[in-house]
Amino acid sequence: MSEEVKFEHSLKWVPHTVMHTLSIRELHELRLAIFDNAEALHREANLLLQNGMYSRAYLLAHFCFEELGKIPIVVGAIGRLSKNEAIDWKKVKKRFLTHESKIESQNGHFYSFGLDVALIHDSDVQWLLNANRAIPDTYTKKNLSTYVDVKGGKILRPCEEICQHEAEKLVSFVFECLRAHWRSENLTNPIVYEDSR
Repeated sequence: MSEEVKFEHSLKWVPHTVMHTLSIRELHELRLAIFDNAEALHREANLLLQNGMYSRAYLLAHFCFEELGKIPIVVGAIGRLSKNEAIDWKKVKKRFLTHESKIESQNGHFYSFGLDVALIHDSDVQWLLNANRAIPDTYTKKNLSTYVDVKGGKILRPCEEICQHEAEKLVSFVFECLRAHWRSENLTNPIVYEDSR
């Protein structure tokens, strides 16, 4: 079965694939719902971290990161709709559901709203390039935090594959991502900035 056929087949059971029926206002509300869910995932990751459950804290922090990656995808659709441009909803849905696309999307958002601009040495650009190159490793690490596996004749247990430092680092980084989204939502989501008047 080709990847395209597999993807089309997977859409049949996914409940959130009717995004194209939402109004622009509802898409802005979707952004906030995604943010709220990401915030909850981060809170739960923190609880797990505080209770020494490092692999699961890492897992929920990773889920938070992916969840946040959906927001720029939705924002892209809103921008096109606002300009009356055609949208390839099939492509939008695919990005919305694909782990790697969400991670790449979140990397781009953090680059835009979370990093200080480094005009002289381009360290911000280098961060983005490195983060996007590391996507396969990031996803592998998420799987190691979730599933028992075997590699090279060795049993890999999540509780042994993710250390406290790795969990703390990701939970902390995801908090910075949430802060960057809070800034961007305050600047670009009319539901937020109109309600704050």
